[in-house]
Amino acid sequence: MRVYGYRFTRTGGVAGAEKSKDHGDIAEAESFGWPVGTVEHLAPVEVFERSIAATSTLDEDAVLGAFVAGLGSAPHGRQTLISFAWARHLASAPRRGNELPDCGLGQDEELELDSTEVLLRLALGWAWNEQPHRYLPDLETAAATGLPSPTAEDRERMGALLEVISVQPGGTTASGLEKAVARAKIVPGTDKYQRYGILIGLAEYGLLPSTLSPSWDGFVTRTAFAEAWSGGPRSDITPPLSGWRGGIDAQRAARLRGV
Repeated sequence: MRVYGYRFTRTGGVAGAEKSKDHGDIAEAESFGWPVGTVEHLAPVEVFERSIAATSTLDEDAVLGAFVAGLGSAPHGRQTLISFAWARHLASAPRRGNELPDCGLGQDEELELDSTEVLLRLALGWAWNEQPHRYLPDLETAAATGLPSPTAEDRERMGALLEVISVQPGGTTASGLEKAVARAKIVPGTDKYQRYGILIGLAEYGLLPSTLSPSWDGFVTRTAFAEAWSGGPRSDITPPLSGWRGGIDAQRAARLRGV
């Protein structure tokens, strides 16, 4: 099936969402549940409740397995660890009255979401931990269709990645680690930001110790996230990855090796 609703850059990124001139392609895409160029306007509370509902159906070992698969056979599996870690503690997060927790969704302003564009980015291997409302398509798709399981080759890549991390000297920065991963050619076909996405997933899981607690372990307010963003709003490395300066959590590494 060809779908012309989106343009891709030379590096594989999603550059835009122009309507296709081929109405047959659009109809076919929409019949599969991929509405082309359709932006939803969702209330924060709806994103909040739907994220909790989808996450409640997911198993954490399956999420970790999907992340390992994301290193090779299923690139979209990289994001689900980040999305799941953010959403798994929402139901118990502290609230003031009827307000939502400080989780990055805001309170009243509608949120715009193009689910097809989000899912295309994930299929191409992009992962990030900003704009939490964009986690919703990932979580609901995982709940509806299941999560990928890692292959033997995926597990070998995970082992190689963990080895690269473990040999980095104390004081190594996230950018230094990304360069080391690039030199090792562990995940072929990735650019700098795709590799950062993988490392952000590991930091949110808590495998890369940081100055900010990992969201895998408990609810992290968006205020704490912003305060930990030492590089400022223009930095291309977000917390908790930005706060890593070497080291690896051996227990979590062992768990990833075993999924």
